[in-house]
This record gives sequence, C-alpha cells and structure tokens, in this order.
Amino acid sequence: MAQPRKTLLIVSIDRKVNVFLQTIINNIIGSKVRVISQVSDECASRPLQADVIMSSGVFLVPHLRSVYRDTPIVAPRRLITGYNLEKVLMLPRGGRVLVVNHPRASTEETIESLKELGITHLEYVPYWKGCRRDFSAFGAAISPGMSHLCPREIPRVIDIGPRTISLHSFLELLIALDLDLGYLEDFATYYHNFLLESSRKLAGVLEQSEIQRSIQEIIINQFDAALIAARGSGKVDIANRAAARLFKKDIEHILDENVSGLLSGFRHTVNMKAETGGSARSSSIYDYDGKQVLVQRIPVETEYPARFIYTFREIARIQRLEKDVRIRLAQKGHVIKYRFDDLWTGSGVMKDLKEKALNFAATEKNILIVGESGTGKELFAHAIHASSPRREGPFVAVNFAAIPEGLIESELFGYETGAFTGAKKGGKTGFFEQAHGGTIFLDEIGDAPLNVQSRLLRVLQEKEILKVGSSRITPVDVRIVAGTNRDLLEAMREKKFRNDLYYRLNTLPLEIPPLRERREDVQLILERYLMERYGFRKDFSHAAAECLRHYDWPGNVRELINLAEYVCISSRGADVVDLEHLPRSVSEAFSKRRDAARESQRDACRRTLESLHDGPVPLESMVCLLEVLRERKGRLNGRMSLVEDMRQHGRPIGEGRMKSCLRVLKSAGLIVVGSTKQGTAISSRGEEFLDAHPLESGLLG
Repeated sequence: MAQPRKTLLIVSIDRKVNVFLQTIINNIIGSKVRVISQVSDECASRPLQADVIMSSGVFLVPHLRSVYRDTPIVAPRRLITGYNLEKVLMLPRGGRVLVVNHPRASTEETIESLKELGITHLEYVPYWKGCRRDFSAFGAAISPGMSHLCPREIPRVIDIGPRTISLHSFLELLIALDLDLGYLEDFATYYHNFLLESSRKLAGVLEQSEIQRSIQEIIINQFDAALIAARGSGKVDIANRAAARLFKKDIEHILDENVSGLLSGFRHTVNMKAETGGSARSSSIYDYDGKQVLVQRIPVETEYPARFIYTFREIARIQRLEKDVRIRLAQKGHVIKYRFDDLWTGSGVMKDLKEKALNFAATEKNILIVGESGTGKELFAHAIHASSPRREGPFVAVNFAAIPEGLIESELFGYETGAFTGAKKGGKTGFFEQAHGGTIFLDEIGDAPLNVQSRLLRVLQEKEILKVGSSRITPVDVRIVAGTNRDLLEAMREKKFRNDLYYRLNTLPLEIPPLRERREDVQLILERYLMERYGFRKDFSHAAAECLRHYDWPGNVRELINLAEYVCISSRGADVVDLEHLPRSVSEAFSKRRDAARESQRDACRRTLESLHDGPVPLESMVCLLEVLRERKGRLNGRMSLVEDMRQHGRPIGEGRMKSCLRVLKSAGLIVVGSTKQGTAISSRGEEFLDAHPLESGLLG
C-alpha cells in the first residue's frame, strides 16, 4: 500500500516569495509532496497542518517555533540566481546603490551574496521596510524580487529576482521529508541551468562592453580638439590622440596624471564663460606652449561620482575657421536655387529684362524688383546673386509678409540673451549678419513697418547693425535686393513708405511684366516644367491650348506651376491634355471670357444688321448672298456668277443691284472685293457674322 504524501508548508513574509519557492519545490518533488504556503502574519491566527515547515529565512524560525512546537522546521540558506546580474555589472565603479529587501537580515544576506559572487565594484547600502535614508545620493537600487519596496525617488531599479535555496539546504529538506536523496541531483541540474543562463548573459555583456570601448576609442580619436576625461578627484582616465599631440606625451602617460598636473603649464588670460558651482561648465583662454588655447570644462551629469570632460582648441585654428563657419553655419540653407538659365521665356520683353538684370548683377548697387505676386521676383534675385561678385557668399531671402510685425526687428538684426521674454539663451544671429559677405533679398519690402524702414535705412547708409538688447555695433557687408508687388510711389504719397528708403533701394529698378502680358510664355513654361520635373510628354488639344492662351493668370507663373502639377495628375491615362484636364477655375474663366466675346460679336452683328436694313435689297437676300460666298469659298466669284446663284436660290438680284449690294457688304467689312480676276470672297468677319447673326440660319437649304 502506497504511503500518503507528506505536506510541506512554506512560510515567508511576502506572497511573491512564497510563489517562487513553491514553484521550485513543485518542479523537483511536487509529485511526492503536497506543497502549501502561508505568509507569516497568518500563522498565529490560523495555523495550517503540515509534516515539515520551510521558512524563507532564519529570522522567521523563532516565530514559527512558537506556533509549531513539534513540527520540523527547515530554514534554508538563500542564494542569488544570477538573473539580471549583467545589469548590475554595468553600473559604474564606485557608485552607491541601495539594496532593497525585507527584513534587515535578508537585506544583509543579499549584500553578502553579491559580494560572494565577486560583484564588489559598488558601494552597497542596505534598505528594508521602515528604514530611513536620504535617497538623493542614489541613482540606482538592487532588489531580489522585492522591487515594490523600492523608494520612488530612486530613478533606476534592477530586480535580480528572488533568491533560490542552496544545495545543502535542499538536502536538509529531503531528509526532513524522508525522500530519496536522488532528488538532490535534479535540483543541482535546475540550479546549474540558472547559473549557465546568467553566465551566457554576462559573456554577452562583456562582449558588448568591449565593442563599445572600441567604438568610444574611435570616436574620441576622430574628435579634432584635444579631449580628456577625468573623475571628480582629477584622475584622468580617457585621452585622445589630439591630446597626446597637444601635451607632447603618450596617451598612457597622460592617463597616469591628474588634471591639475596637466594644466600646471597653462597661464590663464581671459574668462569666456564661468557658471557658479564647483561642477559647473566653464570656458577660458590660456597661454600654453606659445599658443592661445580655449579650454572648456564640461560636467558629465550622472547620478554617480562627478566626472568632467575637458576640451582644448587652439584659438588660431578657430580664427581660421571663423569665416567659413560664419558663412556655412549661419546661412543654414541660405544658398541660391536658381540662375538666369532657369528663367524660361520666349518673350522679347523678358529676354531684354534678363539681359538688363545680368548687367545689374555685375555691380554692387542695390536693386528694386517690382512685379505682381508670382511673377518670379525671388527667382530673379537668386539669379542676380549667382551672377554677382558675391556668388560665393550666402544668399538670404526674407519675406516681410511672412514675419509677424513684432518679430521683424529681432529676425532681421538678431538679439542678445534676455533681450525680451522668450528670447533664446545665447541670443540669435539676425538675417543681416547671416548674409554678411553675400546678398539679402528683402521680399515684399512694401509691407515693412515704418520703424523697421528707419533701421533699414541706417543699414544702407552705415553698413552696420545693432542687435535688439545690445549696445554693440556690428559691421555688415551686404548687398540688398528688394522686391515688392505694391505701388511704392502710392505708398509714399500715403506716408506708408519712406521716400529716402525708396530712393536708396531704387538705384537699379527691374519691372517684371505679368504673365498675361507675355502669353507666348504660357505654353513654353508649362511644357518645359512638365518635361523637366516629371518627364511629361503630351500634346494639348486646341481647346485646352486656347484656354491657356486666353486665361488671365492672376497668380502669374506661380499659378501656372500649380496648374502643371494638377495637369500631370488629372491627365493620367489620357493621350492628350484636354479642357477637362484643366482646373475648373481656369476652364470656367475661359468659358466666361469666350461667352463674353461671342456676346460682343452678337452686338456687332446686330449693329451690322441695322446698317444693312436700308440696303438695296432685303436683309434676307444679303445674308443669302453671304452664304453663297461661303459655299463658293475658294472659287472665282464674279458678279454674273453670283447673280446666277442667287436666282437658283430663289432670291433673284439684278446686276445693278448686285453691284450696289456688294458695295454695302464691303463697307460693312463682310466681304473682300478683289480685281476682276480675283472676284469677291467672304471675309472672316463675314463668316463670324453668319455664325452669330440672329436671323434664322439655313437660307440656302
């Protein structure tokens, strides 16, 4: 008869620990033992019956013995499993970390286990429930499955998992339960699997650490400036090759030194920046080995012991780079995008304008470009800069209409730190200073407020600017190209634009005609843009071409480019671009214009009819004669042949009246009468008259 299973009661102060220990026991001997669990606070009020009791630690034995006087109690030694130990190893050497467990005895056991594993590079501080500590000095905490007890003030918590029981303690448990000692081998396998997984992770961390060290070495050696890093004590632990060249020492010798020793040969000359506090950032200029060197100390913000990075830059090198830095960095994309070759035109007026602009570009004079919105003022400004002696300098475009009035001065001239609420720390470089050595394009200059116009005048006259919130004058070398779509003469009459500024800007004026005054450019620009941008090759139907040619283009070239984008998409799948592929606003405007023209033709027709009412023959006969001439188009039309045709159509006219009739039609411009050999022919106006006249058509039918 099989022996009944014994009952093992696991007791701890935390249910999570109970679950962990219960899982371990069930995995090994669960088929032989009934495992139950209880937290220690419940033992006195409702003790459970068991053959053997296992506590989570020795500290619970006195309490358990007072409840279970005759039951065997096993208090195992608990060991760290190795879970997340790789994260512990990555913590910086010498850092203070909180070790969180409960009660105090378990916390101290955890610390001893960490030390036994050789993890001794940290300063461990125990913490248990109810313990009082100042948490400001801790950047991390370690806990064996009790992370819920960690103070919220600690930014980083590493849970290394609940502690398992030792092999010896498991042996004691087998003996107490009177089980086969062969289960000890099963537990040893289980425990070794924990250790192998931990070892695998640690090996990966070490490999990754070595890779990161190699990358760090490559990066700091690519750094142009000399660089060293030191601990708070001043001990140097990182140096790059540039530092070795500066100090004329091998990197290994630099790593043996203290920062104070390295800086002993530096003679301080100028403070550039010094923040308060011993760990603050600072910048100063020193004399060293016959050179002026800018030395910066940068604190590394971390929860662990203080560290500093020091950089060393030669002032002479900074000065050599200053011009390039000022142009390349300040312009931030302020470069030319267009040249005169990008100004596509077939118009004689525009070709003359391009030639004039090219001549203007060779000078240093200010240019004022006038034109409606969308005519290409900025494109001309780019092209002028590209062909000017300043082509290697920056090109800065400013649109007054796009900048809020309250920000115009600070954007144009820059500002100092604290110049106004919301000003960026360190101030800001204005557009004029960014354009130093190049060209600034002041678009929509007519929208500039009067107070800004006054400051612009000073820049034009004195070639200098004053930043907002500063008392220091900054000289600038800038060529000004201005643009406007407003009538500045009218604005001057209304006292909205300064006369003196206008005459300063209007040294070399350029006036760009609107697209409706150079209709020959419409098809050219449209087709070339579609070809160069999209590789689009399609013909336009007669109706579409007529629509584009007669549309007024209130948005000028900008509107035409937008239409090109629309056509490219709307005509997909079509062989020819037709009227339906154009935007409705364009086609409807064309239809209205065409209808208006036809109405005008009808009005002219009515006036012509009124003049013909008093003719030598009835009006219907004269209209019939015009239809005969259209029918006989291309043939010789003498008077006698016309008399015969009119007779055949039932509207006989004698030769004398035919002569009078032709004279009247000619005076109305409806026919053309040539010499005897050429005869008479209907004119284009005559055909329009027949198409539009209000009389019933089909007189020849």
